[in-house]
Amino acid sequence: MDLHQNVVPTLPLLVKRTVEEIEEEILSTNLNVGVLIPALYSDFSQPEMFKIMQSLSETKGISRVFIVLDRASLEEFREAFNKVEEILGEKGIVIWNDNPALKEIRQNIAREFVLGQRGKGMAVWMGLGYIIGRMDTPILVMHDADIKTYTPYIPLLLAYPIAKLQYAFTKGYYARFGNRLFGRVVRLFYFPIIRTLKMVFGSSEFLEFLGDFRYPLSGEMGGYVSIFRNMRIPSDWGMEVSILSETYRVLKVESIAQVQIAGRYDHKHRSRDDLRKMVIDIFKTFLVELTSRGVVFPSGIYKTLKHTYINVAKEYVETYMAVSMMNGLKTNIHREYRYIEVFSDCIEQAIMEFENESAPSPKLPIWDRVEAALPGTLLQIVDAVEESKRLI
Repeated sequence: MDLHQNVVPTLPLLVKRTVEEIEEEILSTNLNVGVLIPALYSDFSQPEMFKIMQSLSETKGISRVFIVLDRASLEEFREAFNKVEEILGEKGIVIWNDNPALKEIRQNIAREFVLGQRGKGMAVWMGLGYIIGRMDTPILVMHDADIKTYTPYIPLLLAYPIAKLQYAFTKGYYARFGNRLFGRVVRLFYFPIIRTLKMVFGSSEFLEFLGDFRYPLSGEMGGYVSIFRNMRIPSDWGMEVSILSETYRVLKVESIAQVQIAGRYDHKHRSRDDLRKMVIDIFKTFLVELTSRGVVFPSGIYKTLKHTYINVAKEYVETYMAVSMMNGLKTNIHREYRYIEVFSDCIEQAIMEFENESAPSPKLPIWDRVEAALPGTLLQIVDAVEESKRLI
């Protein structure tokens, strides 16, 4: 039983309540809960996506399912739309990000704001624009399309503290393991680099906040739509860290909760190249957030950061080896150290990109500012998504 509390209010699972009990309490609030899922067309050929849609179709506590389909042709949109309609019916809505009308809207926005490269963050941002414009879903839960261990508890437990307990934002946490420990980036980079930054620059409330999340890189989160409309979201792999930074900016810490949404969790495992890109973008996000809060990086500090990180990460490996052995899981100390070496090289790459970019990893504008600069944009997005149904 883990009841430890530190900075961020932590809500662990002690008793497994029934789905029906949780649904009934959420429904009693009369607050619509939506789920936002960024997806590629390739996700629709995977069993995980169908399991997620089938589960959500049967979950009474979820009113809407918004699937943002990115980088898809018209024919792929038609196929995805039909699959969503077959399983989710009117509950499911496909937001085709390559809809010509949505492309034109983004081009208009790009004349006023720097949007950066398209990626997961851009897909989420466009989905938020549509949901904000609809004005009928006050609570929104987000998660990815590749969750292998999906259950209705995931969206319901993310929504419950918002609907019933007066929190404004929730972040999911869980353990990731199979026959060995997973979660290499969070175990071997995120936690060690937070500790490294504290050692080099001294502790701060901001770093204590970021370091207190049990699984900070989880893609599962929830909040009031009114909160998301005022968040600056990047379009790269640093989205999860950036959103945590944004919650720190716009909310009081006591209104943020991390919620245990599963005992064990698994999703599609990424390649080493994907992990490298992820770590580079995450560390660039740290650099942006720290410099924007007045932290100065003096000449030569980057070597200190790299070597301190390596030493700290190796200490973490020793602890994780002990965890693995105690639980009878497979261990490979060489593989763990090899990832530390790869991630330490990513620190150098991230620093180089950060220093050479005039505006590294630009954040997408908040929707309130877009609407102020270009009145009517949100309604145009709603109309564009509704009109795309005529193409089926």
